[in-house]
Amino acid sequence: MVVLLAFLACGGSDLDKTKPYSPSPDLASPAAMLTRASLDVRGVRPSVADIDQVNADPNTLDALVTNYLWDDRFPFRVMDLYSEIFLTDGEQFPVPFSAFSFDEDISPTDYVRAIGEEPLRLLATVAAEDLPYTDLVTADWTVHNHVLGAMYPSDYPSDGVGWKTSQYTDGRPAAGILSTNGMWWRYGSTNSNLNRKRANQISRIFLCNDYLARPIEFTRDLNLLDEAAVADAIENNPGCVACHLSLDPIASHLYGFWYVDEQSAADATVYHPEREQYYREMGAPNPGYYGQTASGLEGLGHKIAADPRFIECAVQTAFSRLMGRDATLSDTKALTVHREVFLNEGLTLRALFWSILTHPRYRAGADAPDGFAQAKFVSADLLASQIKGITGFEWTQDGTRMMKSDTVGVGNLAGRADGYRMARNIRSPNATMLLVSARLAEVAATHVIKRESEQTAAQREVFIHVDFSEHPDTNAKAMVRQLQHLHKAVLGREVSADGQEVNANLALWTELFNASDDPYVAWGGVLIALLRDPDFLMY
Repeated sequence: MVVLLAFLACGGSDLDKTKPYSPSPDLASPAAMLTRASLDVRGVRPSVADIDQVNADPNTLDALVTNYLWDDRFPFRVMDLYSEIFLTDGEQFPVPFSAFSFDEDISPTDYVRAIGEEPLRLLATVAAEDLPYTDLVTADWTVHNHVLGAMYPSDYPSDGVGWKTSQYTDGRPAAGILSTNGMWWRYGSTNSNLNRKRANQISRIFLCNDYLARPIEFTRDLNLLDEAAVADAIENNPGCVACHLSLDPIASHLYGFWYVDEQSAADATVYHPEREQYYREMGAPNPGYYGQTASGLEGLGHKIAADPRFIECAVQTAFSRLMGRDATLSDTKALTVHREVFLNEGLTLRALFWSILTHPRYRAGADAPDGFAQAKFVSADLLASQIKGITGFEWTQDGTRMMKSDTVGVGNLAGRADGYRMARNIRSPNATMLLVSARLAEVAATHVIKRESEQTAAQREVFIHVDFSEHPDTNAKAMVRQLQHLHKAVLGREVSADGQEVNANLALWTELFNASDDPYVAWGGVLIALLRDPDFLMY
């Protein structure tokens, strides 16, 4: 384990530190393991060359997985995986676009997209640069692009382009994500809520303790519309005190983000140290952390970072993200292994992911005890990224990413959680998701057929064995090779030249060609069928 992590830290250089592969009926095939890891870590399927390599020599599996962890797409995949946890990457924020005087090159779509990505970009930077996970709640920096640089008090360069590590310049405490506008514009507060929702998000995301998931018992004759009665119950009713005793002191740290006019750019973009004491006027308890005193928001971040539950939650969250299911009591032993690796390797997400990706529980076959109960279902983000990886097509409209948008696009219809209409991604197919996947497959296939019909053989990446002039009666061998290639590129499967898959695809091609007299339509139909295959939607 230590040797492999040393290999990982070297970025998978020229060291040969792979583990011998031991075939087992409880483990998925090497190609299936490679596909699972590639989709989870990079958001794309492995190349045909990588599949050929691992099929020829299963002992190269770990080296390939290590290389995937150093792929440029890894931090973006971390953002997608954790967007369901943070739920900041939405489209509803209190300050309207019209509150700012932007240049013409910044659109409402750019505006909304940038706000919600800030916390996730900070997380992605921690992952990409192997920074300690504690930076999420202690860092004195954030990540801004030119949109946020034009909105917020920040040292983002005036001529800057793209996402860059930046610092707020309004003197706000250094508490990582806890100090970002992106977090607290997403999670606001009302006068009666007193930052409790915000405090619960801190607890839910970083400590895996969701107060709203706790069973609550209190007197049913309590009038919840009577503020005085509710305030009394919070202090004296045992069912209420059990939660509020620890929740409310955390909430009292957050009044610097208390907006008098949350729709005002001038009020909501800056931190307000003069409002930190508002908790006194609101009758809230002194700031604290589970019975301990904490010095301001920065102190809260350090308390969280020092809490053993923070590390345990980080491990549990990564495990659930990669396994596609919540952790259970039977996972305790595996979680302990991952926790020790995480601690020993400097609390880097790359090391934690590596530990999970190479563990037998992750690599278990569908029928193995305590492994995957069933294949994982792709999220909307993963469906979009793997289709882009194969065909080069990304579904956008006027700059809006249709699979991520829920107001203009089809994110919710595709099963994507936005935190408002949906609290979590769907885990199994439904009617709207299948409809979206069908349309996405159609436009992606049309895109790649059009592109490659205009390219030379050397330029084509998908249709590498045909030039679209072939017919089963004239060059069936080339068509068979192309179908075998498509099965491997799209589904990660080896199929025989005379197998039922190839025969069925040839029959489909022939039927479509006879109906259209167009080889492009015929090949497009075959590709659409593969992109809609259950093995493409589940892995």
